[in-house]
Amino acid sequence: MSNQTERDTLGELLFREFNAYATALTEHGVDWADAWHSATWPPHTPLGALHGLFTLAREAAAVIGVKPSDSKITEEHRARLEYRALFPDGAPKILD
Repeated sequence: MSNQTERDTLGELLFREFNAYATALTEHGVDWADAWHSATWPPHTPLGALHGLFTLAREAAAVIGVKPSDSKITEEHRARLEYRALFPDGAPKILD
């Protein structure tokens, strides 16, 4: 059985890989929210590679019990995009 640290680490890896994939979709003019879960890409292409990395991260996370649904992944990515829009320079810091 995995521990919380492993689940957190693989969950974060899953969302980091998804962010790279969704960002690339957007840069290629594809609506990431509609295309990410059903799109297939030719092998040996940048989008194919990013999709493969995300799929691998998702499978690794699932092995230890991190199994977010497609809608949860979409919701989480939207929240992260909103956060980055609010804080483009990174997380705010408390000053002494």
